[in-house]
Amino acid sequence: MHSQTIKTLLGNIAVYVDRVDDKPPLVLMHGMFVDHTLWAAHGSSTTGRSHIYIDMPAHGASANVAHAWSLDDCVTMLLEVLDTLKVNTCIGVGQSWGSMTLLRAASKYPQRFAGLVLCNMPFKGSTGMGRVGFSLQKLLVYMPRFYAKQAAKALYTASFISKSPELVQQMQDRLANRPGKQLAQVIDAVILNAQNVAHLCASLQVPALAVVGATDYVGEPPGIQAVIVPGGHVSPHEAPSETVDAIKQVIAMAGG
Repeated sequence: MHSQTIKTLLGNIAVYVDRVDDKPPLVLMHGMFVDHTLWAAHGSSTTGRSHIYIDMPAHGASANVAHAWSLDDCVTMLLEVLDTLKVNTCIGVGQSWGSMTLLRAASKYPQRFAGLVLCNMPFKGSTGMGRVGFSLQKLLVYMPRFYAKQAAKALYTASFISKSPELVQQMQDRLANRPGKQLAQVIDAVILNAQNVAHLCASLQVPALAVVGATDYVGEPPGIQAVIVPGGHVSPHEAPSETVDAIKQVIAMAGG
């Protein structure tokens, strides 16, 4: 696997490329507080296709962001990565934040995407007491290890955490390596400032499949075929085989 850094609107973004063939590659994008290793069980050997993994801004080996940013900026970042890699068309595979970015990108530039796998995608926007709770979470990011432990409880089922406690430790280590301001910016952009995009789901012109954990809070996006899998909000970890099956199904939907 080849790694490189690509300069974008959102700073230097770490990209990992595993080239297998010349067909449209899979571009895999993770959610908050994990990194490209989320897809460790979803390598090119599972699909027979080239894979491109992206560390999202202020995550993994990607740089911190020097200014406030939005999900629309993530779309620009993604297109800059694809253009630098000379990828005209791809199949997007996202989890949470990654899915939110891919939905917006495919809605604006459907010609760039042959298909989408949208795992655990929030689409309603934050309102009411839920919004208040997320606002309060911004105060906890300055205690990153404590915050990561609480976040993991919201993202994963209790049974999965008991079987894989190392994932909580890894999340704590990642958050402890980032300034609190960076983590707060992520919460702003991905949660608090995210708008309801049900209309984008309903009008999507790209073949897509939504993957939703059985205890995931996001629900099934309107107008997009959905599959319910075991676990919570991080299906690539809790339901890896079902996630691979969904990816293969979208490859078939995209024409092979």
